[in-house]
Amino acid sequence: MTSFKDINLQVGSRVQMTLQQQGSAKPQIFYTEFIGCVYGEFLIIKVPFENGLSVQMQVDNQVILRIMSGVDVFSLTCRIKTIFKAPYYYMHLSFPTDIQSVALRGAIRAKVNLPVQVNGVAGAGIITDISATGAAIIAGKALGEINQEALISFEFPIKPTNQSAHIETSATIRSVQEVLSKKKDVPPKISHGISFHELDLTSQVMLLNLVYESMQRS
Repeated sequence: MTSFKDINLQVGSRVQMTLQQQGSAKPQIFYTEFIGCVYGEFLIIKVPFENGLSVQMQVDNQVILRIMSGVDVFSLTCRIKTIFKAPYYYMHLSFPTDIQSVALRGAIRAKVNLPVQVNGVAGAGIITDISATGAAIIAGKALGEINQEALISFEFPIKPTNQSAHIETSATIRSVQEVLSKKKDVPPKISHGISFHELDLTSQVMLLNLVYESMQRS
């Protein structure tokens, strides 16, 4: 059984919060920040904001916090105990007793459509799917040879604020394959399978969030 200490949650960690509002057909998803806790009593998180305004919630609303740690996703079920508004906007949640964990393995991929810069060339190709460990890039020509290293960079929006996340990393080209078009007179494209080199922690969390959000939509 997973315990809260297993998560190793650090102050300032970004967490996803799912809120089921009374009268709302669908749960709402927000992102916020973990501030701290009194172990066994309560958690403290920032009140999430949307469109410049604090999200309206009520005491005793149930929330589910989802936290990325390594390649695991932890889900914590809590209830809102107290809400503190201006000027600090934070709240106390009941200490979680129901904690679930799911391994988000590197093989799980998200379908995307992200322009990518390769070796300093903007618009070199399009990332069509991505995981925590690598990606597939479609381009009009070969971007290199198998086992060749490349420097890639790309951006994607972080929901729900659409703030831009920027990833820049070195990678190794693992496969190069021609992809024929179904349309006549359209030249073939080149598909590349790449593996990322060691990403920093912030980049790992952003990519895991992207993959997890894709899983939630599918």
